[in-house]
Amino acid sequence: KGKIVDIFPIADPQPIKSAEDGTAVAVILANTAFHAEGGGQLGDIGTLVGPTGVVTVENTKKLPDGSTVHLGVVAEGSIAVGEEVAFSVDIDRKKDIARNHTATHLLQAALRTVLGDHVNQAGSYVGPDRLRFDFSHFAAMTPEEIKEVEDIVNRKILDAADVEFKEESIDQAKAEGAMALFGEKYGKVVRVVTVPGYKKELCGGVHVNNTSHIGLFKILSETSSGAGIRRIEAVTGKGALSYVREQEAALNDIAHVLKTRHGQIMERLTALQ
Repeated sequence: KGKIVDIFPIADPQPIKSAEDGTAVAVILANTAFHAEGGGQLGDIGTLVGPTGVVTVENTKKLPDGSTVHLGVVAEGSIAVGEEVAFSVDIDRKKDIARNHTATHLLQAALRTVLGDHVNQAGSYVGPDRLRFDFSHFAAMTPEEIKEVEDIVNRKILDAADVEFKEESIDQAKAEGAMALFGEKYGKVVRVVTVPGYKKELCGGVHVNNTSHIGLFKILSETSSGAGIRRIEAVTGKGALSYVREQEAALNDIAHVLKTRHGQIMERLTALQ
């Protein structure tokens, strides 16, 4: 739970004391369980339930002064400054985001292993559906390199390694070899996320507690996103399962059209050609 400190209508960013049903609002609380958008990771969604109203939170962001702002709509009733609200975060979505975020860290380490230490993050997207990772590299990856990166990440997932979290001074973290992520701003005290023996980074995002929770990591594409910048799109967990099922359905359709079985598709296609 937390107390409402400020309410701003989206249409007119002047503070108001209360908001009625149907009003698009930005709500600031004294404390929150919602994780704000940052470092490529999407913000949490959910609801704020007050004594006389409910806000549907559609995104969570950070203001320049560090405050967390909940963006959404008063779905029913009304809310007012000073009221206490109960938090309800969409946990399933948050877990999907966590899988993709930890996988992004593992992906960067695998890319540096396969391609070289020149690989650095140049942008990212971490959502519940997929992850996107932009990185510095001078050429398109070969199919063999893509497969090797996938294998490294999936081996670490199967290792079921516990992910460690701690807060320390930024100087100490850098001295220990922790990598800073693109686009992040750091204070004097930072959060260090570590996969033991594999990866250590400064990161304030959401992560799994054990790499096995990622489930499966699958690269969907590797393309160019600019001069000297490559882009990988990938899926994990439920997203990876959906991808496998889509591929299976496509193979079923192809086999049906060719009037053959999965194992004979190429033989049948060659005969037709």
